[in-house]
Amino acid sequence: MSHGNKEVFSCRGIKLCVDWFRARGHKEITVFVPKWRKESSRPDNPVKDQEILYELERERLLVFTPSRLVGGKRLVCYDDRYILRLAAENGGIVVSNDNYRDLAQESPEFRKVVEERILMYSFVNDRFMPPDDPLGRSGPTLDNFLRVRRIEPPLPCPYAKKCTYGAKCKFQHPERGAQPHKTVTERLVEHAQRQLQARSASELSPELIK
Repeated sequence: MSHGNKEVFSCRGIKLCVDWFRARGHKEITVFVPKWRKESSRPDNPVKDQEILYELERERLLVFTPSRLVGGKRLVCYDDRYILRLAAENGGIVVSNDNYRDLAQESPEFRKVVEERILMYSFVNDRFMPPDDPLGRSGPTLDNFLRVRRIEPPLPCPYAKKCTYGAKCKFQHPERGAQPHKTVTERLVEHAQRQLQARSASELSPELIK
């Protein structure tokens, strides 16, 4: 939409962006586009140079996020969540002028991507132009910002549910989900603190409790 002057979905704008990264030598590039953008151009949904989408898909550079029609109503998956999830998993940067405020609150991983790995951009006619200082004047240069950063997923914990390291464990615990897991010692300390607080409160006069 930026390349189409916010009036038309310009597929050429996507290609200009992809070509800019290719020229820099980047190999792992993924474009996410909602599946409904495959539909023919209409006055309420103008699309230009749509064949570029299929060209990028054939080159395995573009992925259409799913959507379907149910009873005449379109069900659309949130493509922004796909973008942030992939960036969080592989250490990638996100090319976008979106602030992602809603998704930044979903997880620490998403928030880290939003705060540290969003690359804004502008189009000057047919020229894709990201800033030389993506994170501000005091931040890294564009070259440093785009350096490859590998994130290896942690191995499963050999102790599984019997692990007593809690949140300090360096291994992965799928059964814990996104919530930090506390050690037995940490839980005992918290229990003792709660008992102490309850005992102290019971010793206070009614006037102080009010």
